[in-house]
Amino acid sequence: MPTDSPLSLPCLSSQERIDLALEHAASRIIAFRRHLHQHPELSLKEFATSAWIAQILEAEGIGLRLGSGDRGVIVDVGTLPASGGIALRADCDALPILEENTFPHASGHPGVMHACGHDAHTAMLLGAVIALHHAGAPVAARGIFQPAEEAGDGALGMISDGALNGVSAIIALHVDPNLPTGRAAAVAGPQTASCQDFSVTIHGRGGHAARPHLTIDPVAIAASLITQIYQAVPRHLDSRQAVVVSICQIHAGHASNVIPDTARLDGTIRSLDNGSAIAAREKLERLCRGVAVGSGAEIVPVFERRIPGTVNDPAVTGVCAEAAFELFGPDAVLTTGPASLGAEDFADYLQLVPGCMMRLGVKYPDRPVTPLHTPTFDLDETALIHGSRLLLHSLLKLAQPPC
Repeated sequence: MPTDSPLSLPCLSSQERIDLALEHAASRIIAFRRHLHQHPELSLKEFATSAWIAQILEAEGIGLRLGSGDRGVIVDVGTLPASGGIALRADCDALPILEENTFPHASGHPGVMHACGHDAHTAMLLGAVIALHHAGAPVAARGIFQPAEEAGDGALGMISDGALNGVSAIIALHVDPNLPTGRAAAVAGPQTASCQDFSVTIHGRGGHAARPHLTIDPVAIAASLITQIYQAVPRHLDSRQAVVVSICQIHAGHASNVIPDTARLDGTIRSLDNGSAIAAREKLERLCRGVAVGSGAEIVPVFERRIPGTVNDPAVTGVCAEAAFELFGPDAVLTTGPASLGAEDFADYLQLVPGCMMRLGVKYPDRPVTPLHTPTFDLDETALIHGSRLLLHSLLKLAQPPC
């Protein structure tokens, strides 16, 4: 940036310099999002995405380091204070969804799509980091471009790579297609559910479809088990505690006239209450044992790591809400509302440092809602500059730079 740039003038406040730098970056933020949307990569495969983010930052003269396995990017703008700096996090992986949108920047990878807004999250953080750099880094910050959020272990990987070293608080945004552009939410307390995925393998005895009496039919057993899970878990747990158990995949057999030897179910347990989540798992395990005894099959449930629920820190959230009030107006910012039973591994950072995940309105004013995780998901790109600005205004307030 030339020394006579208006961004370098001492008469401008930190906020004014950042806002001016964001205005210069606005069109690039949209271009970033479109590139990412057109080139999505699944969890654990974000090599090209990470390399592209690194290339953009290096071209701006911003130092960085790649995460383990060349996935993910960690960047510091300025020197974090000894007391601990503020981290800004975005996720960058896509979903295994075949996109149905037909705009020019639709996914170029059939069966892979940014249907959860991670392309927007990454673009907004890129814009924020670049603007902060060109504004002379009036406050220091760490940018965390995280892979594998959808896989549920991306945050842990970045933590292992030192992403939280020297960090005292962390903030993030998630796009919300139910909120109109120009609105936001900063709500203290629980925001997302704990999540525990599982698989259940049923080992029976296969045979001819015409002679099921000579088999231990794992498909019939799977059907019975699913029905019992859906009936027993809600009746076993306190209905005042939100718990959802969903079976989302069934795999069995290869022919219409052959009863297979095995069947496999894959599902997830979601709850806002840790005790209820544990009770749901225990009930599912007991059901597996009971059905195994009754059917003669061997039934093996396997549970993956339980991702904790996201709980926004009240103090950090209050500061973020103040920043949102100043940008959008108090009437356009939600500070209360129900938590989601969706999961978000941002929660792993919050086990170590306080933080807040805000929601950013991205709904077009004249279009119906296109929900997250659907083949037609889209967002109002004019909201992207709002997101970058909200991240940086929250950063300024949290960092409390000296006058």
